[in-house]
Parts: sequence; C-alpha cells; structure tokens
Amino acid sequence: MKPKSTKNIKAIIAGAGKAGELLSKNIFNSDDAPFEVVGFVDDDESKQGLSINGLKIIGRFKDIPKIVEELSVDEVIIALPSVRGDVIRKIVDNHANRRIKYRILPRINEVLAQPFEDDYLKYLRRVVAVDLVGDEIKKIDQEEIKKIVKPQTIMITGAAGSIGSELSRQIALYGAQRVIFYDWWENGMFELRNQIIENYSEARFEFIIGDIKDKKKLNYIIKKYQPDTIFHAAAYKHVPLMEANPSEAIKNNIIGTKIVGEAAIRNNVKKFVLVSSDKAVNPTNVMGATKRGAEKIIHILAESQSETIFCAVRFGNVANSNGSVMPLFERQIEKGGPLTVTHKNVTRYFMTIPEAVHLILKAWIMGENNDLFVLDMGEPIKIYDLARWIIAINGYIPETDIKIDVVGLRPGEKLFEELLVDEESTEVTTVEGIFKTKNYLNFDQKKFLVNLDKLKINVENSSLSVFEIKSALSELISTYNPQNKS
Repeated sequence: MKPKSTKNIKAIIAGAGKAGELLSKNIFNSDDAPFEVVGFVDDDESKQGLSINGLKIIGRFKDIPKIVEELSVDEVIIALPSVRGDVIRKIVDNHANRRIKYRILPRINEVLAQPFEDDYLKYLRRVVAVDLVGDEIKKIDQEEIKKIVKPQTIMITGAAGSIGSELSRQIALYGAQRVIFYDWWENGMFELRNQIIENYSEARFEFIIGDIKDKKKLNYIIKKYQPDTIFHAAAYKHVPLMEANPSEAIKNNIIGTKIVGEAAIRNNVKKFVLVSSDKAVNPTNVMGATKRGAEKIIHILAESQSETIFCAVRFGNVANSNGSVMPLFERQIEKGGPLTVTHKNVTRYFMTIPEAVHLILKAWIMGENNDLFVLDMGEPIKIYDLARWIIAINGYIPETDIKIDVVGLRPGEKLFEELLVDEESTEVTTVEGIFKTKNYLNFDQKKFLVNLDKLKINVENSSLSVFEIKSALSELISTYNPQNKS
C-alpha cells in the first residue's frame, strides 16, 4: 500500500530567481517537507509563463490573492533573500485582508558567518516583523571590514544594548585583536559574554561592568587597554522615560559622551564614533535634545585637537531593538490584541540591527574628523500600516480578527522624524546607503560649555524641577522645541 503523502500544505513561491529555483528543488527532493508547491509568482515581466522545475510562473505579486482563492493556497513562501523590506511589504500588503500564512528564506546577513548551503529548507522560517524592513548585507563589504578590524583593539560602550551587542558580535566575528565590552547593565553583559565566549572563544575579550559617567574608572580602563577605536553606543533612548527623567538623560547622553570623548583624547585613541539618532534633528523630546547635545560635544572635541578623529553616525529606528514597536506589537498579538498606535499618520524610518551596525562600521572606516554620517533609511513607514502588516503575517485579518486602537501621541512624540537639520546638506560617499555632512553647525561653543557646566551642577544636585530642566535644555539646544515642558 502506497504511504499517504505528507505534503499537505499548498504553497506558492514568491520569487522565481535562483533562490526560488533551489528551494523548489529541495522541496521536491525532501520526504519531510510538508509543502505541495503549485507555482511561482514574480514581478519580472520576462519570466511570466515560464516553468522552473516543472512549476509554472502563474502571475505577479499582485495576483497572489486571486491565486490563493482559485487554488486554495495555504501559505506563501518568500524566496527573495536579496531584496529590501519594501518588496516584502508589497507582497503582504496585496492580501493583508486574507488569512494567509507566510514563510521566508532569510536575508544572507542572518547567516553572516557563512553563505547559504545547498539545503535551503533548513533556513526556511516564519515571516516576522523585522522582515518588513531593511536590506541585504553584501559579502564583499564584510571582507573589507574584516581587514580593518583584525589588527585593532576596539572598545564598545553600551556593549550590552541593542546596537552595542550587535556591534560586539560583528567585531568579534571579524576577529579584532582585542575587544573591550563596557556597560553598567549586568544581566545584559552576562548574556553577551555567554554568546561571545561560546562562538568566539579564541579571541581576547574584556567584559567590564562600568558607568560612562564614572570618569576615574573610564580613564583607567582606556589607559590600561589602549583601544585604537571607541564606538560610543551607550545612551538612554526611551522617549517617554526620558521625558519624565530629563536629569538622567542629560547626565548620561551629554555629560557621559563628554567624559568618554575627553578620556579618548587623553589616552591617544585614534578614532571615536558616536552612535546618534534621527531624533537629534529638530528635537521635540528630551532624548532627541540630549543626542543633539552629544553631537555638539563631538563637534567641539573634534575641533579642539587633531590627534583623535571624532565622527558620528545618525540613523532612525532599529527594528526589534530594545523598546521597538515591533516586539510590542508581537506581544499584543499573542494576547489577542488590540494593537496600540499613537496616531494614524505617525511615520518612522526603520532599519534592521545587523544592517545598521554594518553601515556604522562602513562609516567608521571612511570617517574623517568632524564627519557626521546619515544612513539611507529608505522610505518612512506609517506605524498604522506596520501594525496591519504584522497582524497579516501572523495569519490574521487586521481590524477583523485583531483590532488596532489609536491612543494618541505620547509626550514628546513627533508625527514624523527627520534626518537633517535645516542648515545641513549632504554629499554622497563611496558607500551606497551612507551620506555625509560636516558636523559644522555654527554655535557659540564657549557659551554652550558654560551653560552645560551650569546645567551639570543643577542636575547633579537635583535642584531643578522637570519643567526647569527642560527649559534649561532648550537654552542649551537651540533647535529643541519641547511639546510640553511639564
């Protein structure tokens, strides 16, 4: 008696390129794969009507809803490992009002240490929110970075944070001579240490629990290990929390940056890279104003000497980072909804964590003194649309199965973010996706430092109210326009 077929999930493959071809072959040759593939869809006009491994290309991405209906398709398998997130969003958006499940071949940078092997089935997984954004990291770029990283001693502040930990992993992967991981967050450092030691046991690593505001300790660590480069990723970044705690944001994000930068100069560090944010542009919240303050500190330090190169990298929201809206939406879906959106027209730029860190490393390589790099974040995405897509990739119909509630803007929140202030202009660089502007905004540096010293005394003595601190911060950062000082 012939055994019953286990291929009980009807699927179409989106993407009729090399990845789709090899994946369909893997499925045919596997006894365990549960898929019965009924055809391909692809937006390439020249491929329409052709066959691959005996399967016909039966339409374009926009035809998926009709094909799903006519052929009773259960799942869409996305085999497009080299495309930007906007293509994935287009596929999902075309049929977000249907209960369809999705799987995907991940981007190549998810398996950074090695290229895809022949068995593509082992990489196939459910589509998750981060697939909706970002781009691929090219292998040739990784090799260039590896050559620069390998002979260096590198220090990362905020090493256990979202950006810091990915910087830590990539720099460890590229084989730096020594890496100093510096963070006050014990639990995060414990997890990071376990990951790093498990995967890169032969390298030289130092895991230091410490605060960037601890001037004596920081100077001791930098003097002891003599890093060639410092990546300064330590920052308080959660907008609502910093609105309620502006003193801590000022102490950490501005004064802390000054302490680290001055220690770098004192100990002859060759290059210092500040990880900044698009919220530093025309800020309406404390977090953004303090990040703009950090950029100004870097500008002052860059012009004060010529031994240490200071540069900064500014970018938008990082998908799946600590506090990101994406994991929040996922948790809300697990509870059956509703998803909460602050405003129907709120837009944000998004980038994946590996992609953001890769571009930080590229900017670091080319950075000259006082450079400020702006990353190409693609098109801004409406958070309301993002909520719809995340509901759809989980197999539900937005607003039917799971509701979306619009709850109102939070304190300090903008409808949209900007990447440049009015006086800044960019120039292209040799690296696709990175633009450069000089961190030259004219401001009275002496007055800035005098006001910062006054503010430092007040926040350390807790002598000002939240209202007074925000008022003083708006005097320090002329582009800061707080929505609510109370």
